[in-house]
Amino acid sequence: MTLIILAIAWMIGVFLADALHLPLWHLVAGSVGCGVAAIVLRRRALIRMVFLVLCVATAGGARLAAAEIPILPHSIRLLNDGAEVQIRGRIIEDPRRLADGQRVIFAAESVRSGGTWKPAEGLALVTLPRYPERFYGDRLELTGVLTTPRAAARPGDFDYRVYLARRGIFSLMKPERSRLIAVNQGNPVMATLLGFRDRARQTLLRELPEPQAALAVGILLGLQSSIPDDVLDHFSATGTSHILVISGWNITIISAALYSLADGMKLARRKAFWTVLITIWVYTLFVGATPTVIRAAVMGSIVVLGQRLERPAHAWTTLFAACWAMTLWNPQTLWDMGFQLSALATASLFAYGKGTEALLMRTPLRAGWLDWAREALTATLAAQILALPLILYAFGNLSLIAPIANVVMLPMVPSAMLFGALALVGGMIWLPLGQLLALPAYLFLAWLTEGARLFGQLPWAAVQLPPFPLWLLLAYYTIVIGAWLWNATVEDGSRPPLTALPERTERGGAGSPA
Repeated sequence: MTLIILAIAWMIGVFLADALHLPLWHLVAGSVGCGVAAIVLRRRALIRMVFLVLCVATAGGARLAAAEIPILPHSIRLLNDGAEVQIRGRIIEDPRRLADGQRVIFAAESVRSGGTWKPAEGLALVTLPRYPERFYGDRLELTGVLTTPRAAARPGDFDYRVYLARRGIFSLMKPERSRLIAVNQGNPVMATLLGFRDRARQTLLRELPEPQAALAVGILLGLQSSIPDDVLDHFSATGTSHILVISGWNITIISAALYSLADGMKLARRKAFWTVLITIWVYTLFVGATPTVIRAAVMGSIVVLGQRLERPAHAWTTLFAACWAMTLWNPQTLWDMGFQLSALATASLFAYGKGTEALLMRTPLRAGWLDWAREALTATLAAQILALPLILYAFGNLSLIAPIANVVMLPMVPSAMLFGALALVGGMIWLPLGQLLALPAYLFLAWLTEGARLFGQLPWAAVQLPPFPLWLLLAYYTIVIGAWLWNATVEDGSRPPLTALPERTERGGAGSPA
């Protein structure tokens, strides 16, 4: 419980330091002072805990302040909205390939000024033509105008400038000219992983027709850029967008399939646990180990750990420890929507999975032959208790058809992933073999795309809610979480106060948008 309290204090400290713009050295001094006080007063438990919480909170604020990117004399953001410039640098992330171009994160190294090249630093989001294709580690020379990202038109609107700033990006460019200077200038391990993922992407695109090929690329490799807009709209309208990306949910599907295989092989539970955990991280490396995929692997691993640990409270400790570690590595993660939804959905599954399943067991879904539907609906409803309000606050899109769509579509995803993976491996060995193995994968992928299209075209499938204030969102969480905590404290001793997701629901924890 202490670790959970300290993890919450850390994240609150990060948030307050951002909101109040507190200086680094004040926060460091405060953290050290509170830490010393906690040591001196260690015999007085309550006072010691108060100072320990303050120590960790100010340390979190200090971590955020230390991560801020200062404006230096050679920062390229100082050249925004000025004359045309020439900049040299390299691509530091896997390019995002769109229908009409490529978006790359470009790290500047030098800029031409007055006829000479001078050192430069800073990141820019650069939009390039679709061809020639650029890759991670390419060193380029760009000629164009740097611009400042747009700010929110009015309070409460999406602020693109702040969104990019949290990723360390302060400039945009759509260059008039680009020239390749060198290749393979990035981290060789990351370059190998991303190169392998790109080869896998091309293999899937050659094995399957569209849009099933693009869907397979999204589910297996975490790349959404090739999925047609109308398909994305259908999945959004049906509340099944989480199918399209690698998430903690996809990782949970992989672990559930492996656990089932281990049970069939009579493998000991402990050995199965380590096999599943290792497989999750091998898969993470396979698909590129990007920050988004790493976050998904962390959240998926938490669900697996929650299933393995005998004491449910340990699952909560693991969840908060993971959130603490991720914000320690990069405090700006706290504002990442994917991180927020992952954490909320995982917590919601732990808190409400068992109760949701108990309610569904009182309906006709309790029939044994409907296990598949009950598991999908349990995971979907439980995860949405905490995740859906944030989705509505951020996007305003409420899918009325989501429960039915998830029940119909989710059971197909494990098979789509399994046969898609077999087709991918076969195709990378010999393309005709992969094309043959892709036939069953196509059937399941077509079920998903057609299911999303049919449900998404219903006139009442989704409604757009009007914006609502932040205080209403916070009030909802206060009431819901407060009621859950109160219920936990009044339960008798027959159940632990922190109820983790039961084994069956965890395996079906697929409905989470984590």
